[in-house]
Amino acid sequence: MRRLIAWLGAAGGVLLILVTLLPPPAEVEAQAGEGALRYLGGDIGTLDPAFIGDASDVQLMLQLYAGLTRLDEEGAVYPSLADSWTVSDDGLTYTFTLRDGLTFSDGSPLAADDVRRSWLRLLDPEVGALAPGMLTVVRGASDRLQGGAEDAVGITVTDARTLVVELAHPAGYFTSITATPSTFVVPREAGLDDAWQTPDGFVGSGPYTVDALEGEDLVLRSNERYVGGAPPIDEVRWIGRLDGDAVSAFADGQIDLTGIGSFDASWIRYDRNLGPSLQAGAALSVQYFAFDTTRPPFDDERVRRAFTLALDRQRLVELAAGSGAVAAGSVVPPALWPTETFGEPDAADPGEARRLLAEAGYASGSDLGTITVNGTGLGVEPAVAVWEQELGVEIEVEVMDFADYLVALRTTPPQVYTINWIADYPSPHALYGLLLLPDAPDNDGRWIDDEFVTLLQAAATEEDPDAQAEAYTAVDARVRDQAPLVPWSYDENWWLVRDGMRGTGSLTIGLLDFGRLSWDG
Repeated sequence: MRRLIAWLGAAGGVLLILVTLLPPPAEVEAQAGEGALRYLGGDIGTLDPAFIGDASDVQLMLQLYAGLTRLDEEGAVYPSLADSWTVSDDGLTYTFTLRDGLTFSDGSPLAADDVRRSWLRLLDPEVGALAPGMLTVVRGASDRLQGGAEDAVGITVTDARTLVVELAHPAGYFTSITATPSTFVVPREAGLDDAWQTPDGFVGSGPYTVDALEGEDLVLRSNERYVGGAPPIDEVRWIGRLDGDAVSAFADGQIDLTGIGSFDASWIRYDRNLGPSLQAGAALSVQYFAFDTTRPPFDDERVRRAFTLALDRQRLVELAAGSGAVAAGSVVPPALWPTETFGEPDAADPGEARRLLAEAGYASGSDLGTITVNGTGLGVEPAVAVWEQELGVEIEVEVMDFADYLVALRTTPPQVYTINWIADYPSPHALYGLLLLPDAPDNDGRWIDDEFVTLLQAAATEEDPDAQAEAYTAVDARVRDQAPLVPWSYDENWWLVRDGMRGTGSLTIGLLDFGRLSWDG
């Protein structure tokens, strides 16, 4: 999400930052909700969908802009700005017909050309958008990101209501991509950075507009011109910061909706007053280690595989994050597994790991030289300790400012780095494609594997569920064999929801569309 990253302790983990691990608050009856929705959203990072930097930004952009399609609370695609669409027999051409009479929140017309312009802006290398990989499935998009011709991108407008999109390869998940906030439609005033959009004079296309910035809080007002109609809840107060912790604030009636950590969820579920307000959402994020595959020693898959096999993830993840943590065996989070056992981690085998190192020419772990592991993301200490003990590797852990870390990942990535990634749309391709394809902007380890590309394209074109599951299983097997990354753990997704709120569903996609929420009565 933008690059949909939520590093622990960084911007994307803002909800975790705001949750202090405290004992249960004194018993306070939860008040029934009414009027404005008070949501603990965290600091405002941007008002521009091209510069989404974390999960909090995605949640906000979802309220302020609209795209051709949208996801409901169960993660299913439904038409938004698009009235309908057709797909060619070869799966390469999508023709979208927009609804008649669409406008931005200021009443100016919104047409097919605005969609094209917004998408081309996302791909413009001068803009430097943070999540252009969303659209690299479009023909010519990857070349455009490298400075290629804009006219060569397969996005054309035939009339005010018709947008034709040509893909580089079939992608049955494409309408899920058009439901991601990075691809949403911005007004013509959008420039090369996000300075054009401010709380004063805000113009958007989503269910809400920005009404005011009051201290740390952003006040959102329902958009009467929204394609889905004015939302049932007229006002949303996006709360930037709290003096205390989120759970106590919810119990005291200061907020109506907030994400919380698994620690708090573990006791809240048994709390007489707060327990009924706890809702679980499917985990769509994964924490993982990754390697710079362009230089020794991690340009050799045997070394990468050795570092993977040395780790007993089932045991180490629990030690690092508690009994509620779930060890990961695939970069695909559980909500997107094509089969029930898809993401089970491989058993640790330190002996085989040492054998692989020797086969790669490193008779001793010390022969690898000092390995730099960046600890800006997840807690790396348990894995580092095992690598040092079981493989005899000398490791230096570095930590840097988050902004510098983002730059380093794109320019000179550490030998081993860590990320917490949230799926941008509900498909395994949201992880494999955005993180591991050779031309993916977020393939920071620069892994290139032709067989992986072939297998992933085959999975993307498969429509039969059973055959698709088999195809993605083959993709995962290739990733495990080549080990460009080490899946570490899956995050749990928990919310406190005020009594009387309707429309939250099962929170399957981990985000809430406030335009679909309402209060009882």
